[in-house]
Amino acid sequence: MFEFIQHNQPMIEAANAVSSVINIVGWTIGFVVLWYAWRRNSISSVSVGPISFQMEKAAMQAAKKAALDWQGHDPSQPLDMQRLRQTVHKAFTPDVVENLIGKSILWVDDNPRNNLLAVRAMRRLQLDIEQVASTEAAIAAMEVSRYDLVISDMGRGANMRAGYELLDIIRKRGSNVPFLIFAGDDKPEFRREAKQRGAQLSTNDMLELMDCTIHFLNQQG
Repeated sequence: MFEFIQHNQPMIEAANAVSSVINIVGWTIGFVVLWYAWRRNSISSVSVGPISFQMEKAAMQAAKKAALDWQGHDPSQPLDMQRLRQTVHKAFTPDVVENLIGKSILWVDDNPRNNLLAVRAMRRLQLDIEQVASTEAAIAAMEVSRYDLVISDMGRGANMRAGYELLDIIRKRGSNVPFLIFAGDDKPEFRREAKQRGAQLSTNDMLELMDCTIHFLNQQG
């Protein structure tokens, strides 16, 4: 055996080199196919595997940070971890995940840094989010791109009803795009007026915002 190996060492080394190349090529092709399947909304094929688990875990951590950051404005409201888990888990169930991947959101806020962690959490849900800082920028963006959902703050600068004004413009143009208002106050009269004007939600609850975002995007199929 040793003599055979000694006499055929060059051939064995060449075979090992070829085998290594084949393995590298195989893994590369595998990752490319997986990435392509993910981009083509075929991620459900790995929904019970470690990849989906890691994605959901990362989304959970990002959502927790975002919710804690936002609720820091009101320490009297503790973070409901069970609610958070249910919201994030829903986004990774096979019948929902295919409807979320690549969906686009326009987020309007004159202080986008306030939503930095929330945007990061939603991107972990495979959502595509574009941020703008004014009503004018939002209308301009909607003229060149199609969005599946709009999230808006309420007051911008001295205009404390900027969110309603943007909603009115969008509805008068005939668009039925889901419109969610994410503001610092959550009075019942704000919710009523938002619904009357054609918004799907007005809230200051980060988890409610995420849950409704998932709900309305999933409805679109």
